[in-house]
Amino acid sequence: MCGEGQSLLTWVEESIYAAGGQHIPAAWADFADSTGIGAILHLSSGRPATFLGPPPRRFLWLMVEEEKLAGMEDRRLAAEFIQASLEAGEKVLLHSAEGRHRTRWTYVAYGLYVGRRLSRVLREAAEKPWLAPYHTDRDMWRAFQERVKSVRSS
Repeated sequence: MCGEGQSLLTWVEESIYAAGGQHIPAAWADFADSTGIGAILHLSSGRPATFLGPPPRRFLWLMVEEEKLAGMEDRRLAAEFIQASLEAGEKVLLHSAEGRHRTRWTYVAYGLYVGRRLSRVLREAAEKPWLAPYHTDRDMWRAFQERVKSVRSS
């Protein structure tokens, strides 16, 4: 749950939103109906949250509680899911039961996957809705960026 004055949902960029906590899963039917969000990238270390109501049109659950536990494959899956969902015309919700700040790495993965510069993506990840400072492993992101480049060029 969010504290008083905190927003349940935050706009990240066009058609990408971030949220955390249990409110959205508990109110999914009304939430999806009012926002038009049809894709959820959900992070949870245990089992996925139950989103009550009709299932989202697209759903990816990654069993990753925090960024330092996200491997290259998790980063690739997150990035590809976001891109494919956007290409299918879906609005995407990045969600973690532990708080929206834990979804920031999925946005970074997506930004690098679509070819943005590392410095730009990391700067954006340190701004709203997540706020600075953004403590991350730049070497891991450089390696991910190189992996994406090599896969796309082959």
